[in-house]
Amino acid sequence: MHWVRADLAAPGIELYVTALDAEAVASGWQFRLQDTGAVVQNEDLAVGINGTYFESDSGWVRMSGDLARAGETTVAEHVVSHIGEHTYLLSFDDALNPCIETSKPPSATILDRTRWGIGAQAVWLVSGKIWEGAQRTPADSRTAVGIDQQKKLLFLAVFENASPRRALEVLARLGAVDGILLDGGDSTTMSLGKRATGVRPGVVTGGWRPVATHFGVRARALKDRSCD
Repeated sequence: MHWVRADLAAPGIELYVTALDAEAVASGWQFRLQDTGAVVQNEDLAVGINGTYFESDSGWVRMSGDLARAGETTVAEHVVSHIGEHTYLLSFDDALNPCIETSKPPSATILDRTRWGIGAQAVWLVSGKIWEGAQRTPADSRTAVGIDQQKKLLFLAVFENASPRRALEVLARLGAVDGILLDGGDSTTMSLGKRATGVRPGVVTGGWRPVATHFGVRARALKDRSCD
């Protein structure tokens, strides 16, 4: 597994969610498939992971640029992709305060205050407890996201082979209080930005296929305030 913890209260921290593609929308879709590593590089992210489940107009092989549609609601800079009937929304307001909704679909009130959001089909980690029905058999790659709302912390984790329960157990052990699983399998990817220190930048796991949506963290360099 690979994981990253981000302090959302730290100066210079920003979030990223894939924005709607105007040409795709005009064609009745929402996004175009992109490689996670390319998104991290082009958007100057510190870290990026794959996002929601999706469908695309791809043929036998999914290719970057293929038209795609997200399975769950996403929000990028207050712009809502759509209202996913089965979406449980991980949302962040203008101050990056995190919240995972435990009811679906996201209400108009929630969406009005959401600057960034990424949807999931279930919330399996709530107040530090994992849903009893979470599968225990490892069978695939997993992408997990967790938060500690009180401490304003965000956790991103990817697993090469883990059960949903195991992924959430690890997420909780790392400090997450609430958590969700995003798209997994061949979609699971994490990539680190070019300024990563102590670890190799680039794709650290996955990257086997392009996906429709991405979620990530940008770390802006702080201005030097020292006096001459």
